[in-house]
Amino acid sequence: MKTFLFTLFATALTSFAFAQDQDKVLIRVKYAFSHLPDTTNRENYYKETMMLIAGKNASVYLSYDKIQQDIEARNAFEKQSRQQANVEVPTFISPPKKKPTNSMEIFYFANQHKFFIKEQLVAFYLTEEKVEKIDWKITADTQVIEGLKCKKATGYFRGRNWTAWFTEELPFSSGPWKLVGLPGLIIDAYDEDSEVSFVFLGLEKIDEKAKSIQNTSNDFTVKKIGSSNVLSQTEIQLPTDAIKATPQEIKKLKEARDKDPKKFIKTQMELVGLGGLKQISPGKMGIPAQIPVFNNPIERSKTLSPNP
Repeated sequence: MKTFLFTLFATALTSFAFAQDQDKVLIRVKYAFSHLPDTTNRENYYKETMMLIAGKNASVYLSYDKIQQDIEARNAFEKQSRQQANVEVPTFISPPKKKPTNSMEIFYFANQHKFFIKEQLVAFYLTEEKVEKIDWKITADTQVIEGLKCKKATGYFRGRNWTAWFTEELPFSSGPWKLVGLPGLIIDAYDEDSEVSFVFLGLEKIDEKAKSIQNTSNDFTVKKIGSSNVLSQTEIQLPTDAIKATPQEIKKLKEARDKDPKKFIKTQMELVGLGGLKQISPGKMGIPAQIPVFNNPIERSKTLSPNP
């Protein structure tokens, strides 16, 4: 397994030579995400606040809760840096996480018909996925959601029958997760089994002339921790800190993680040049010591047709 990891790392550190143009951020949308991961326990839904950051031709979907946690962690490190300005060997303690969050980020480039999925498995990985067109059926039904006039559309995607409410008042073809391709922003979406839902929580429009906010006020500024800078960024672009991988390679990595979390973390830390650090427990890396039951993924099928 170690040989596989180092081979993957060596062949993937070359820069991504993708042709995706940077797209100006025009809107940020928050959703209440709900998912039933275990069908044997229908009382236990996973819930998280998510965010869609969109431009005319691109978007990125990620956890808003994680953004807030990363901002808190960055602020904590800056504070500890100031307090230990004269300490020869400073120590840093990351603030405890209030709840688990999703580290996945989904980049959508409409003109190139591609998704890029960024995942953290100690190291960051980036996989490419072709956007498969959803055969949306737009109905005559309408409703107003938070002041936005919305139309109803239905479609089958990845093993589920979806209902989406979208608004042409916001002419973005994006939506939460991988639900895209309608002539307006998707405001609400849910599957017919009520196992997955994305509920609109509000939006923020961004001035196209806005400039990125940079804090250069003192020597204790931490440039970035996770997604802590995303709310000050004015352009959507692919990350440069991820290792290129295929879906098959990601599957292998997750199987290794689930089989032996401690060994997996050790190998991953060696991979990114942190092998000399003290061994970190799986829990502190966001990997549970015991993998929870997960028998109901959002993508129940890779096919687009309900009758493949």
